[in-house]
Amino acid sequence: MRQFRRDKEEPQMTELEKLQAAQRFVKRKIGKRFVPAIGITLGSGLGDMADLLTSRKSCPYSAIPNSPVCGATGHAGRLWWGYLNAVPVIMMQGRVHLYEGLNIHQVVFLTRLMIMLGAKRLILTHATGAVTRNLEPCDIVGIRSHISVNCPDPTAGPGIPELGQEFTPMEHAYSPALLKIAKQCALAQRVSFHWGVSHWKDGRTYETLAETEAMARAGADVATMSTIPEVTAGYHMGAEILDLALVTDMGAGMGGEVPLSHEEVQKVAEQMKEPFGRLVSAIVDEMYERDAT
Repeated sequence: MRQFRRDKEEPQMTELEKLQAAQRFVKRKIGKRFVPAIGITLGSGLGDMADLLTSRKSCPYSAIPNSPVCGATGHAGRLWWGYLNAVPVIMMQGRVHLYEGLNIHQVVFLTRLMIMLGAKRLILTHATGAVTRNLEPCDIVGIRSHISVNCPDPTAGPGIPELGQEFTPMEHAYSPALLKIAKQCALAQRVSFHWGVSHWKDGRTYETLAETEAMARAGADVATMSTIPEVTAGYHMGAEILDLALVTDMGAGMGGEVPLSHEEVQKVAEQMKEPFGRLVSAIVDEMYERDAT
């Protein structure tokens, strides 16, 4: 009887191998001489900040080996690199989320990639909902800590020793020095700025009334469906992190004047794109000047 030979299964790539393949691909595109000093992630409705770059180039996430692709409205899904006020930066125009059906390593893949390409500092931006009456739409919040509750930890599992230590203390995950710079820049730019705590929410649904109340009682100021995995993965790799949350809505029961919707989130983000972009630009300048001195 004829025996049919089974094709050998291709060995699966490890997470590190996937990242290294993506790193080689993007590095060929950006060239050996360009090394980003800062990685910036642009959240819902904030993608227009990529227009601030000079000598900019980009590629879609879909072209990067092993990269996830954005599925949420308002996230373009392009990786940009260029200069912001003469500072070499790399920008994620849009992010992916756990609520899109992805795993935690896919969610932080591009964050890890930016660091592997040379970015030692990250500025993460995102739209958020306020769970305290001390905030209102159009406020910008510098996140000083977070409550992750059921958020998967990207450092859990077998671990990737090449990316960072086995157990990571998170006390200073949100850089006090960068928060201070952000506050100073906000005062100079006359932008409403607060410090606060973010609370994880899986999504895609927004908070219930009880969840809003529970988050506030736990000590949170805003709710987020993003950034916390990125902060964890980035800090694990040794990056200095600034998380800037734009309040676009009030949580359930907080008395928002307009019914909560993703369209309203994008509308507020559109309204704030100029002052928000101005603030980020000023922060990048201050970071660069701090390094120069």
